[in-house]
Amino acid sequence: MADPRAIRNKRLINEYNELMKINSSVIQIEPIGSAPYEKYKITYNIRTIISPTPTYRNTTVCTLTIPPNYPAKDGAPRIIAESSPPPWHVNWYTDGRWCSAYYSSNFNPDESLVNLILRCARVLQFDPVIANPDSAANPSAKEFWFANKNNKRIIPCDVQPLPIIDASGRIILPDKPKPTIVINSAPQNKPKISILPKNDGNS
Repeated sequence: MADPRAIRNKRLINEYNELMKINSSVIQIEPIGSAPYEKYKITYNIRTIISPTPTYRNTTVCTLTIPPNYPAKDGAPRIIAESSPPPWHVNWYTDGRWCSAYYSSNFNPDESLVNLILRCARVLQFDPVIANPDSAANPSAKEFWFANKNNKRIIPCDVQPLPIIDASGRIILPDKPKPTIVINSAPQNKPKISILPKNDGNS
C-alpha cells in the first residue's frame, strides 16, 4: 500500500516545479520554509481595486498555505491577502481571505496550485468571467460590483495577459512584447562638399 505521506510529498514537489514555470514579474512566487514547500509568498503586480471610490493598488502580497491533509477532500489550500486593505471584491472577505471554492465542500483535489494562483490573479484583475456575486464574501462590495460591472473603465481594472492552462494541462505563457525600433527619418544636415577646378598647370 502506498504511503500517503510519500504521495503528498511527491505532489508538493510537482506543484513547486509547475509553480516556478509561472514565476514572473507579474506573479512572483517565493517558497517559504524547506522542501517540500507548504507555504508560499505570492506577490501579484496587478492593478486591483481596494475601495468603492474606486481607489487602486498596483501590488498585492498574499500568502498561500497548504494544510497537512492536502490534497484530501478536506485539505483545501488557503490564500490570504497580507496587503491592507484587502481587495474590494465581492469574493474577498474584509479580513483578507479569498473566498474561493477551496473554502467549501466543492474543493477539487485534482486542481493544481498553478490554476489556483491564476484564478486568484483574475479575481484581482476584477475579471467579470470569474466573479461569483451570488456567493458574496463582502456584501458591500456586491453593491459596488453590480453598479460597475458594465463600466469598462472600471471592470476589469487590469488587462495584463496571464499564463493559461490548455486542455491537456500544459502551461502557456503570454508572449513577451517585442522591442520597438524607432527610426528617425528626419532630414540630417550633410556636410557641404566643395568641388575645386582641376589644376592644368597653366596658372
